[in-house]
Amino acid sequence: MNHDHLIREINQSYPLRIEQIRLHREMIGSVYFAEGGGKRYVLKIYRSFKTADAMQSLRILDYLQAHSFPAVTVLRTVRQKNHILLEAQEGWLTAVLYDYVEGDNPDGFAEAELIGYQTAELHKLMQNYPGEQLIKRTKKEYIDDYLSIMSELDCDSNSMAALEQYGNQLWDRMSKLPHGFCHGDLHTGNMISNRHGQYIFMDFDDASGDYPGMDVAYMSDATHFNRYHDSMYDATQRLFERFYNGYSKVRALSDIEIYAIFDFIAVRHYQIISRIIRCQGLQSVTKEFCDEQYEWLMRWQEICMKKRH
Repeated sequence: MNHDHLIREINQSYPLRIEQIRLHREMIGSVYFAEGGGKRYVLKIYRSFKTADAMQSLRILDYLQAHSFPAVTVLRTVRQKNHILLEAQEGWLTAVLYDYVEGDNPDGFAEAELIGYQTAELHKLMQNYPGEQLIKRTKKEYIDDYLSIMSELDCDSNSMAALEQYGNQLWDRMSKLPHGFCHGDLHTGNMISNRHGQYIFMDFDDASGDYPGMDVAYMSDATHFNRYHDSMYDATQRLFERFYNGYSKVRALSDIEIYAIFDFIAVRHYQIISRIIRCQGLQSVTKEFCDEQYEWLMRWQEICMKKRH
C-alpha cells in the first residue's frame, strides 16, 4: 500500500502522530514499522482470507492482557477499537497496530527450559479460555493442501502416493491426541526477551484449539527445513528434553503426545510449504525444491520408524 496513505489512515484512527513508515516483510500479510513522537510501532495488515484468524488473534491477546500474561500489546483507536479496516482491491483488510517490543529473540537452545516453562504457563492459562471460540483446523490445512499443490506441479505419481500415505498416517495419529489451545507458530522469532526476564509472545494468527503438543514440537525442532541429515532426530530429542524439563514443571504431556513430537515436525513441512506457495504462487517454487522436500519427508519418516523400533 502507498505509505502516505497508510500514515493518514493511522493518524486519523489512532491518537498518534506517525511521521514515517516502512515495509518490514510481506507474505501471508504485510508488516510495517512505523515511527512518530519518538516511539516505534508495528502495523500488521492481514490478507482478506485471514480475517477470521486476525480477529481470533485479537481476542486471544485481549484475554492474555486481562490475565497479565506477557504478550505483545494491541493499541486502541480513538474509538477504542482494536483494529481498523483498510480498503484494497481484494476487499476490506484488517489492520492492527502494536507497540514495538524492545529486546532480542532468545536463544532457543540455551533458554529452552525457561521458554518451556512460560509456554506451559500459556497453555495452562488458556485452558480457561472458551474453547468454542478457538478455530479448529482441518486435515485440508495441515496435510491435503500440500498434496494438492504437488499434484498441480505434476509431481511424480509414485512420490504423490508416498506423500499421501505418510500424510494419512500422520493425520490418523494426530486425530487421537487430546485437544487444547495451541499457538500454532511458536518459535524464537515470535518472542522477544525483555529486561524483566520474560518472553513477550506475539503472532497468534495460527492459534487453534487443536494440539498443545504442536507448540512443544515446534520449539523442539532442531532440523534444517531444506537440508536433511539423520543427526537432526537426536538433536531434536535433546532439545525436547531441555524444553520439557521446564514445561513439565507446570503441566505434563501424555505419552502419546510426546510420541507425536516428531510427527508434528513432518506436519509442519506439509503445512508451511502449502502456505508459502498459496501466497506466492506456483511459480515461486521449482521441481527441484519439490523433489528436495519429498526426499526430506521420506527420510524423516524412515528415521522416525527406525528410532521408534
